Amino acid sequence: MAVDIGVTAGGGSQQEIVSISADMNRFRGVSNDQGGPAKSNRFLVQIGSGPVGLQNSIREDLTFLCEAAEMPGRGFMSTDIRYYGPNFKVPYQSVYEDLNLTFICRSQFLERDFFDTWMDYINPVRHYNFAYRDKYKSTIKIHQFSEFSDASVYTFVFDEAYPILVSPQPATWADDNFHRLTVSFTYRRWYRSGENNDPIYNIDPLTYQALEEKLKALNLAG
Repeated sequence: MAVDIGVTAGGGSQQEIVSISADMNRFRGVSNDQGGPAKSNRFLVQIGSGPVGLQNSIREDLTFLCEAAEMPGRGFMSTDIRYYGPNFKVPYQSVYEDLNLTFICRSQFLERDFFDTWMDYINPVRHYNFAYRDKYKSTIKIHQFSEFSDASVYTFVFDEAYPILVSPQPATWADDNFHRLTVSFTYRRWYRSGENNDPIYNIDPLTYQALEEKLKALNLAG
């Protein structure tokens, strides 16, 4: 269907006709092209090796217990420049926001223990002397899947990542919901998988089907 809208311009002495073509079939075609809209629940998180001695045996479980994540953004710090006329901004440094991940905790609280131990590697409570970053940094990946494929279509790689905040966990007798743990990570930078030849650890590919099977094994799937 085509719709013509008349718009009066200037002081009314001239009329500009703007023609808008609203082809609903084209709209549906564009919406469904490339697999349709991306679903926010089709994601998977992988955490690389942490400090030596950390209980790395549950890292794979954390992949399946990560309930919520954030696709990262990127910005620039800038300074105002003026030669003549209006100011304009010149960027001089990239800015990355912290990464927040939320995990479901199981009855033994191994997930909480994992991150509390990681934090203790960074700054032991025995003496509060901070360790060198090379001793506790890791690499984190976030994969985005399409709705109709188990293959990752977009992957974010967080370089030199480590936790900086383990958030409090509220406890209440008012309900019997799962305990959830939100952890904030800082990192040096993020990049898309494939850039810089992706110089990171090798992990066997995990599919969305494997995620669903693992959740059922953990009795967390519907």
